[in-house]
Amino acid sequence: MAPRTWVVACVLFSGVSILSTAQPPPEISNSFCKIFWLLGVPCGDVNVALVSGLKGKQSYKLGVVTPAQILANHTSAVGQVENLNFTLAPTAMTTGCHVAASSVSPFSFSLFDNGTNYCNLHRVMKGSGLTKSPGFMEFSNEWLCLGYGVSVCK
Repeated sequence: MAPRTWVVACVLFSGVSILSTAQPPPEISNSFCKIFWLLGVPCGDVNVALVSGLKGKQSYKLGVVTPAQILANHTSAVGQVENLNFTLAPTAMTTGCHVAASSVSPFSFSLFDNGTNYCNLHRVMKGSGLTKSPGFMEFSNEWLCLGYGVSVCK
């Protein structure tokens, strides 16, 4: 098998493995989003970039940071606070990193909010510059991320 084909197969297998182990948020009545990113960058570099991206945004408040997890909050213009969680783990086949990210709103009335929770996560990832990193891939859908298809931040 050609090296390029082998790498693509490994990345796809890793993505499917991650998606199949996804845990639903504890409060399904709340608005939520779960995204998985694969990057060809070591997790240490991803951690530093995500923390920098969070610190650079006024509406985000950084919480606990460890090498494997970053917690934060986002406060919307109307004062609603969403909880963000980024869990980092090295990929099995390369020196890359996969990130499981979630944003959960505390109220069910935000179920139809044009992808607010997706945008919370997307803005951090884009602001970190990681969307342009080697091997960047995003995995999500409407079942994992309410409003994913209609978000206005893409």
